[in-house]
Amino acid sequence: MKKDLTFGTDCRGDDALFIERKHFINEWELDLEVNKFFQQILSPTFFRVIYDGIESHSHGWIENGEIIQWG
Repeated sequence: MKKDLTFGTDCRGDDALFIERKHFINEWELDLEVNKFFQQILSPTFFRVIYDGIESHSHGWIENGEIIQWG
């Protein structure tokens, strides 16, 4: 199981930030908790959506706290 807002290796072997589905307001917006987390991260970041700690196929890229691409 993966922990919310932690980095690790995903099912494809990529370095990813795991984000629980509850943080997604809609397809392109994240809640305040994730935006605060990204104040410390300046570069684009690959993410994978998790549901109760279980990886989903949903993934994409976040930059400056905004989703810029879905995969």
